[in-house]
Amino acid sequence: MSDVSDETMEFTARDGFRLQGSIFHPAGPVRSTVVVQSGMAVHRRFYAAFARHLAGRGRRVVTFDYRGIGGSRPVRLKGFPATMLDWADLDAWGVCATAAGAWPDAPLHVVGHSYGGQAYGLAPHPAVVRMVGIAAQSGDMRLFDRRVAREVRWLTRYVAPVAIALVGYFPAGRIGGGEDVPARVYRQWGGWCATPGYFFGDPAVQARERFAEVRAPVHLIGFDDDPYAPPAAVRALAARFPAALASVEIMPATIVHRGRIGHFDCFRAGLAEPLWAEIDRRLA
Repeated sequence: MSDVSDETMEFTARDGFRLQGSIFHPAGPVRSTVVVQSGMAVHRRFYAAFARHLAGRGRRVVTFDYRGIGGSRPVRLKGFPATMLDWADLDAWGVCATAAGAWPDAPLHVVGHSYGGQAYGLAPHPAVVRMVGIAAQSGDMRLFDRRVAREVRWLTRYVAPVAIALVGYFPAGRIGGGEDVPARVYRQWGGWCATPGYFFGDPAVQARERFAEVRAPVHLIGFDDDPYAPPAAVRALAARFPAALASVEIMPATIVHRGRIGHFDCFRAGLAEPLWAEIDRRLA
């Protein structure tokens, strides 16, 4: 792990937009390149310890910020025209394309956290040979605990419209934690959450057709104590991938010594290393 090196690099999205990312290089031979696709409102630095762990096991790891987030945030976020679908179609796809072109001799894997796993299904790059989703789920609120569904409805119907009207974007850092989110991204996500079937119920997305284009094996890992990706929602997302390619694994939170994982602790340094070793094995 001490021999792992990292550097900051700009990646080109599918439309030419410049995205800030980081590359973690192993000291020895490279087993594969892994692109980490972030969850919503999550800065790429959140995945740095995980990336270092994989790099210490011989994998070249790429993390990046979606447009409007972290290092890819414009000087003025108000009025920034990004959508959540752009994050998949333009950003995630573009970073995978850059990685495939830069390192063609290494197998290309994706690790998708939460929305990052959804994004792979929405815009699957043909060079990817395997995707492992971590707490990646359907956002269909019918699959969630009522308390969580009420929380999401309250945020999307009442809090977000007022906040966006005041500042021009969703100030997640001041409301619930995480990175500030472009207004159109948050509105699109809120609309999907209010739609039965999530984005599969939005005819403009054509999600069924997109997921049908997946050609790489997909393995989704959920946790039995995750309120924001409950097992039913993880299984529902898996069911949307081609059946012959998709598998699901619901891990007990006791896999980590504290016995609690939830939606974010799967990437916490000092806690989740036993889980990271399992993820490395699933990448194969």
